[in-house]
Amino acid sequence: MRSEQDGMLVVRAELCDRLEALQRAAARMQVRDFLKGIEAIRTMAGAYGMIPVVCLADAFERAIRAQPRGCPAGLYFDRLKDAIGCARTDDAASEAMLASISIRYGT
Repeated sequence: MRSEQDGMLVVRAELCDRLEALQRAAARMQVRDFLKGIEAIRTMAGAYGMIPVVCLADAFERAIRAQPRGCPAGLYFDRLKDAIGCARTDDAASEAMLASISIRYGT
């Protein structure tokens, strides 16, 4: 059990690093490249069963496709950071984070 926990710490750290790098580079990236970065985060999270991260990344991608320059990216980045720390299969956390974005964005 300890080695599994240690392994997930490494995965969470890698996801945080990728998310922070994407956030820093976002203003200079084309939408296509930005979407690839989100896809990479979603794919890695999915491989480790991190459902809240996958759900948030999916929603982030849909929001960008709907409004590339009007998407509240800061809200999604913040919630993705939160999701990385959640239990891997916490559906309630996924729903709560998506709701918080919706409420703050007013959609």
